[in-house]
Amino acid sequence: TITLPMLCCNIAATAAINPANAIKAAQSITANRYPNADIAVVDEDIRTVYQTNGTFRTFDDEYIKILTEKGRRNYQSISQYFTLPYSTTTVSRLEIISPNGKIRPVDLAANSRVMINSHQMNANIYNPNSKILQISVPDLQIGDMLHIITVDNTIKARVPGTWSDYRVLEFTAPINHMRLEVNAPEALPLQNIRMRAEIPGTVTTSEPQKKGGRIIYRWEVRNVPRMFPEPKMPALYTVVQRLLISTIPDWETISRWYWNLSKPHLDAVTPAMKAEVKRLTAGLTTPNEKIKAIFRFVSQDIRYMGITTETTAPGYEPHDVSLTFNNRYGVCRDKAALLVTMLRLAGLPAYPVLINAGPRKDPDVPQPYFNHAIAAVANHDGSYTLMDPTDESTTELLPAYLCYKSYLVARPEGEKLLTSPVVPVSRNMLDIRTRGSITRDGLLKFSSRINFSGINDNAYRGTLARMKPEERRRFFEARLKQSIAGARLAELKITPENILDTTRPLTVTLACEAPDYPVTGKNRTILKAPWVGRNIGYANFLLGATGLNSRKYPYYTTLTAGIHESVRISLDEFNFSDAALPQPANIKAPGLEYNLNNAITNRTLVCGSQFTINKVEFTPKEYLQLKQFLKDREYEQRKNIILTTRTPENDNDIRILSDEIVFRLQDK
Repeated sequence: TITLPMLCCNIAATAAINPANAIKAAQSITANRYPNADIAVVDEDIRTVYQTNGTFRTFDDEYIKILTEKGRRNYQSISQYFTLPYSTTTVSRLEIISPNGKIRPVDLAANSRVMINSHQMNANIYNPNSKILQISVPDLQIGDMLHIITVDNTIKARVPGTWSDYRVLEFTAPINHMRLEVNAPEALPLQNIRMRAEIPGTVTTSEPQKKGGRIIYRWEVRNVPRMFPEPKMPALYTVVQRLLISTIPDWETISRWYWNLSKPHLDAVTPAMKAEVKRLTAGLTTPNEKIKAIFRFVSQDIRYMGITTETTAPGYEPHDVSLTFNNRYGVCRDKAALLVTMLRLAGLPAYPVLINAGPRKDPDVPQPYFNHAIAAVANHDGSYTLMDPTDESTTELLPAYLCYKSYLVARPEGEKLLTSPVVPVSRNMLDIRTRGSITRDGLLKFSSRINFSGINDNAYRGTLARMKPEERRRFFEARLKQSIAGARLAELKITPENILDTTRPLTVTLACEAPDYPVTGKNRTILKAPWVGRNIGYANFLLGATGLNSRKYPYYTTLTAGIHESVRISLDEFNFSDAALPQPANIKAPGLEYNLNNAITNRTLVCGSQFTINKVEFTPKEYLQLKQFLKDREYEQRKNIILTTRTPENDNDIRILSDEIVFRLQDK
């Protein structure tokens, strides 16, 4: 047994499932019966006992059968995550059961270790209390069954006096049988219970039973087929069959909790902070001007980094704003708290905000699990101006990637759960203007000016800021060559020189050459406009996972984006007499639009295109329209301009079809 501190909650770490029954059930669970599964849940019993203070213990007795080599590899190592001081995890039994019923216990002491979770370092955060319990499973074979008994012991509630849970009842593995039980005190019963995306006939809910001052809730799950993940789907746990339960009556309760948690730290104001706010807002008269000035200071002058050392609510509780201001660094909740305080010093009604930078939360079941903190200013119409000072490279108060997210404003009177507005595509555009010429010998010389806005500015500014100058050049040259074969980048100019100067828009100018650009044959030349935006721009990355013919789950792009491109290429030097041009294209589908025009005016090729994605989520029905839209767009993009090339033959009244001269050499 891996021994960690535990709280006695009237539940024993002993087997809840009869091993003989599990072994018998596993005999009928084979790869032939489940040809698309790598593992199968033979049986599982999950029991939770929680107390009125919100602490709880969950006991999980599980049997998993290994069906394929992939399943065997995946379960050669088992990882359990927990965070001190909230919880600890103990594996009390781990054993391998062979198809013949022989049980082989795994030596937990020899095959286990507890480590600090290193994934957090990617976000420049170090929390020594974020742990992983990792266990190796030696000699696991296909056909074996793993028996795991785990106890999760939560000794500190996120929100004191509350409890909630989120159970996924449909996996990428079939579920033969599962039993859930929640043992609750009568003084703190479940107030919200929701079953989402229910698969008819697979879940049986029992009537709650009262006994000895406790309430017992039970659910039984049987014969749930495996689900198949789809590219670009919302998070799996938000679309499959799932059970959400909570003792929290409403979202306002969590809002008030976070306000009361943050308030003492927001009040830790120093004279230096007051002086800085006065300096930043000197001469500014409108609220918007003051917001932008203070936001820019916290965003760029306060570095994003931190060590989690809080005691009341680690991961939620900010440090005193004076500490963050003096140190010039902090994590998201620290920077958000400092921004709130400085805005309030400027006379603006600012509040801390919890936001889930990921799937939206269930509106009916309040649960205090958010993964990010930002700030908000209340507007006169009841709306909020949201701002995220964490991102140092954004020109927007709220980066576009935080649109369509659940957020909760912390207010003393409480606030309901809200959804951040979807940023319209007009604010997430990439604008490209290309001007150039084609010489008589087919050399294309052009310059493209690329103006970035919204998510394009944010994404490319952040990427370029991390690159060295030579890396930036290689970056754009590679994308240029993907769009235009043989193109050479002669000059690259990026403004502003200080890329992190978010007061100025990001602009990139490319000076390029491409030899033998037109494809020339006898009397005909094929020509395409040099579309630089085919490989630059955020919109190009949002619709790339459309290989499925149909979908069960929505296609989720997360945000809007678009590309507008205009091209003017002089053909004065190029020798042609006539041109055949594709008809203008205008393709539409729900949330999608593509326009393409080609013309030759005064021996100048004049072209324009615009591609916009103005939805963040496409239903399975809309996905079929999306696929047809992409086919139609690709068809239009393949069309070429055909020029009739002028030759001396074209200018004469007669045409020589054949001319043969024969020389005979004789030896004298």
